[in-house]
Amino acid sequence: MGGMTAAALLANDGYKVLVLEAAHALGGCSSSYYRQGYWFESGATTLIGFDEHQPLQYLEQQTGIQIPRIELQPSMQVRQNGNVITRYKGTDRWIGEAGRTFGNQQAQCDFWELAFAVSNVVWKVSLKNNFFPPISGRDLLDLATGNNPRDMWVLPYALQSVADVMQQYQVDTPAFRQFVDEQLMITAQSRAEDTPFLFGAPALTYTNYSNFYVPGGLINMVHEIRDFIQQKDGTVKTKTPVELIAQDGDGYEVFTSSGSYSGSVVVSNIPVWNMTDITEREIKSYFEEQAKDYEQAWGAFTMGIVTDDHYPNDLPLHHQLHLNDDSPIENTHSGSVFVSMSHSNDTKRAEKGSRVLNVSMHTTPDQWYLDEQYDYEQQRSQLAEAVVDHLQKTLPGFQKRYIKEQFSATPYTWENWVYRKNGRVGGIPQSMSRSLWDWMPAATPFKGLFLCGDTVFPGQGIPGVTLSGINAYHRIKRYNS
Repeated sequence: MGGMTAAALLANDGYKVLVLEAAHALGGCSSSYYRQGYWFESGATTLIGFDEHQPLQYLEQQTGIQIPRIELQPSMQVRQNGNVITRYKGTDRWIGEAGRTFGNQQAQCDFWELAFAVSNVVWKVSLKNNFFPPISGRDLLDLATGNNPRDMWVLPYALQSVADVMQQYQVDTPAFRQFVDEQLMITAQSRAEDTPFLFGAPALTYTNYSNFYVPGGLINMVHEIRDFIQQKDGTVKTKTPVELIAQDGDGYEVFTSSGSYSGSVVVSNIPVWNMTDITEREIKSYFEEQAKDYEQAWGAFTMGIVTDDHYPNDLPLHHQLHLNDDSPIENTHSGSVFVSMSHSNDTKRAEKGSRVLNVSMHTTPDQWYLDEQYDYEQQRSQLAEAVVDHLQKTLPGFQKRYIKEQFSATPYTWENWVYRKNGRVGGIPQSMSRSLWDWMPAATPFKGLFLCGDTVFPGQGIPGVTLSGINAYHRIKRYNS
């Protein structure tokens, strides 16, 4: 989605654009795939970014692209220790729900009002600071002159963790900490004690903005962007993996499995870990050093399930199902299972009377790459069975006897499917040890080579990678000016 965003904006400005995608389908982790007659999303995911100051709104306004979507209200439910917590849109109703669930209504109100205030500033400031992190004096000057001093009040929250702020506002109870930790894991890839509140605030309020569903699957979002690029005389090629990016005078030659292409500018959307495999000499050394700094990253155990539709009519499409002490799922490091369901009226993804479920939970990639004595298939099968058992206990309307199709994927699968090294997905986890400035920028030290995607600022999630594509676009515009 980051690369497609950059390509669409550049094509809109008259640049000659070529998009090279290794897989058979565009979109990577922000897409869909077809199997056994059904459309599954690449992962369990929500879709935001269309509100004021958010990246997908910017993409549509700049290009005229209209991404097909329907709004979801409410966006999600969390099932934790017997409680059903509904993530309502906006502040007032959600704050009332948080107070009802966790008690201490006034403290909850104060905490969430701060979170929303910080989040709104972060979205606004992030969208207009396209040269962050700064890499030159000009970038620093832009930061100094292009921002409202009244927004500076949020900066100290880069040095305080979410847990720190929870303690200050006296909401750090065990139940609320568990809730916050699991919400942050699906948006920031880290927990309260290690997520700076500056990033944790938009991560926690993610589901309180406008959330959407794309009929037919997220691939239709990506195809709208593809069609726009092609209408602007751009070229989009799938099943064309890049094997080498080589400097060629003042530009680059990109070698693929089916030929080579030359250009003055290259934008890479692939993770930083993969860049070492398709570069050489100084560029390869640069990415080897960068990759060392970001060795810690999550993988995902995911499942695609099709069931008969016996779900309550008012059941939301997204669910976070907490694991309790008496229902652990071995061989993962996840405290919850995340489920995204197809819309009951979406007959493009499943026939009437059936629903498609995408299920996801965190796992460490290394445990799926062991020696020959390791029984990979047995571990995958046992984990899938445990997840299905948990769904039957916690998701209303789900019963094993209703299952029509079922399969699972591990980090090993993800590496072979969307070519992410070691199956790492979700970007680089938030960390208090990494400063606000210590993020990979869209520009590299090499003229004409730019980056986007979830290992580049601002990180993971569809709006995050869309913003990274916007930033790459602005860097290229400045480079060519």
